[in-house]
Amino acid sequence: MISEAFFEICQEAEPASPRYVSLYISAPFYGGPEEGGWWGQDVTLIASQRFETEDQAEAAKTRVGALAADLNREAKDSFGEYCLRQMEWLEARGLDADYLPEVDGSEEYFVCIETNPGSQAHHGNRHYE
Repeated sequence: MISEAFFEICQEAEPASPRYVSLYISAPFYGGPEEGGWWGQDVTLIASQRFETEDQAEAAKTRVGALAADLNREAKDSFGEYCLRQMEWLEARGLDADYLPEVDGSEEYFVCIETNPGSQAHHGNRHYE
């Protein structure tokens, strides 16, 4: 076989096995008041890059993981500031916290290696089950 002959000559060669490094965002949503309140989430593919080897994909995942960590810190800070502004608004008007609807929560970014880009994406149910 040609591939066997190639690997015999090139001892350090890796077989091509395409992988995708994908960055996702998980966005929570408040579903409704049933059972004391329930939440769901939507997971959306932001970007994906093809790599020919697992080693290349792993190296890229490490770098994108650092980006995802930064984005998660920013999202958490932004959500905290949003909640603080809501509380200040309520306090200025003498209103209780239940005056406003439930909050969804902070978005979360994650990175993964996959064989099919977008395989982690899904749209959460908008009705109580």
